[in-house]
Amino acid sequence: MINSVTLGIVSMVCVAEITIFGHRFRTVLKTLGDINQVPTDSQVKRIVWITITGNLFFVTRAVLETTYAIRLIIYYKANGTVDEIFSHGVWDTFLLLKHYSELAILALMLYILQSRFTNSAAINGGGGGETSGGGGYQSVPETGDLDDETPSKLAV
Repeated sequence: MINSVTLGIVSMVCVAEITIFGHRFRTVLKTLGDINQVPTDSQVKRIVWITITGNLFFVTRAVLETTYAIRLIIYYKANGTVDEIFSHGVWDTFLLLKHYSELAILALMLYILQSRFTNSAAINGGGGGETSGGGGYQSVPETGDLDDETPSKLAV
């Protein structure tokens, strides 16, 4: 019972930490994307989905552990012992749910990490490259090779 309560509490702490870490990671990723002028939408989507699935796993785990702890208390009050509950169908069901939730989180994380979250701007040919400008300069080629360009071509 102590293990169930402890794992329930630890699972809820993990939910809070994953949420905070996911938010910070998305903020840093967006900032770096803005600084480098590259789209980071696909990476942000991946972070969001990893955060959601991680939180679902730990919430499920907390509910399972808390439910099991409550069942242990109820069973102990009714029978004065908890020995029989470990050979009962409740224990088997608890273990199956626990192990299947672990398999589900691993499968979801693998799917998320292997999925392609594409940018609609990159697919449509927009986003990045050349900028036309209000500074009186023509756009710089995307390759960044200025050796081929003469200064008279770059300045208006």
